[in-house]
Amino acid sequence: MSLGVGVSTLTDARKALAARWDDVRRTWDDAAAARFEAEFITPMDHDLRQAIEAMGHAQQIAQRARQECS
Repeated sequence: MSLGVGVSTLTDARKALAARWDDVRRTWDDAAAARFEAEFITPMDHDLRQAIEAMGHAQQIAQRARQECS
């Protein structure tokens, strides 16, 4: 899998998670839901954002290396 495909896949997964969580929060609105969000959803979203950013950066470096080696 190329870095670009990986970035796209993770971006789509992050958006899908956010959409599903929004759906769940419409019906699950108590302290347990807030705790679940704080302990799992928010950190996971943060990690996904960092991974997407890092992969995008790695993709740029790989492209530059390919151009310089051509």
